[in-house]
Amino acid sequence: MTMNDDGKSVFARYIADSLEKERQPPPAEIKPRSKLPRRTVDPKTFITDVLVNGPVPVITVLERGAARGLTRKQILYAREQMQVVAFKEIGRRHGCWFWALPQHER
Repeated sequence: MTMNDDGKSVFARYIADSLEKERQPPPAEIKPRSKLPRRTVDPKTFITDVLVNGPVPVITVLERGAARGLTRKQILYAREQMQVVAFKEIGRRHGCWFWALPQHER
């Protein structure tokens, strides 16, 4: 075996270095967090809860969904699956759109 100046063999020094590397914690990877809140509710349950008392403006549904971490795409997909009725306000030039559950249809 070959000895170094400090009296340790090359093999012993290699083992000591590898053990020291194992003791050090690995560098933590910082993952960028999304600025949107995480989805906390099922989209279908959310739509049912919002529309249970009757028609609601679409903009209100989308804003409340975004506050709960739902994307526009998730809400629109759930709406299609639930066959939610969409209608436009009558009698106003720029009336807004409303959503209603099928049982609340006029």
